[in-house]
Amino acid sequence: MEFVRCLDEKQRAALHNAQNGPLYARLKADVFAGLVYPAVRKNQLHFYYKGGCLYKFANGTFTRDPAYCKYGNPTPGLTDYQLAKRQNENKFTAAIGRGTERQLLDELYCYTFGRARTSRTVVLDIEVNLNSGVGRGKKCDLVLYDTATRALLFVEGKLFSDSRVNVRRGRSPAVIEQVETYTAAVAEQAQTILRQYKNHIAVCNDLFGTDYPDPVRVCLPAKLLVYQTPATPTENHTYSIAAVEAALGYNNVAWVKQNERPTPDEIWERLCK
Repeated sequence: MEFVRCLDEKQRAALHNAQNGPLYARLKADVFAGLVYPAVRKNQLHFYYKGGCLYKFANGTFTRDPAYCKYGNPTPGLTDYQLAKRQNENKFTAAIGRGTERQLLDELYCYTFGRARTSRTVVLDIEVNLNSGVGRGKKCDLVLYDTATRALLFVEGKLFSDSRVNVRRGRSPAVIEQVETYTAAVAEQAQTILRQYKNHIAVCNDLFGTDYPDPVRVCLPAKLLVYQTPATPTENHTYSIAAVEAALGYNNVAWVKQNERPTPDEIWERLCK
């Protein structure tokens, strides 16, 4: 399956009809508030909230994964939309570690569509299945976009406590292979990625009032962003950091301390020294 980002005119028009318009208005208000993140897919829009997909828009209608229903029951005073958000919150805050990682990355999304945006770097896409011959089915967490240089950067996010990062001495952190796979997948189809993100940006500019220019460059290699790095590392921590840096390169990893909350601009500067 080829990497595709598009939304045709028929689908865009259907967002505003009598059936879809009220829900789209609620979602769009939360997009501008920095709470919900819209991602363009192959003739679909996926709206993410608190780490998971809140609604999918495809074939002219909104749908929601029924599996989320077990994370919250109908509650007096809550609308269906409010309940859907509550279910997302419950699902991903209940997941130890994973929930925290998703929430930390979620804090970056408000820089993309907020009306008072001042950041030159934005989160252009999330949960990105590159659909290449390399690492098919694996999803990279973020695509950052430097709107000044018009460059794209693929970034994998992790918590330091993740067993794929922090390992016992003598073992190889699994995140190394993961990031190297993303690098190979991006390199394999860099020109396709540029063309498709041009389409992606055109959809976002049309639907959400952004004014982003077309991308002209894909940065390689893919990068690693690690949250909650211990301020006082143990021997194993030091080993894990050294192993990751030796494999991926010192300049290709950003170690974020436990109380740090870097902006997209700050993350870009750390990873593109």
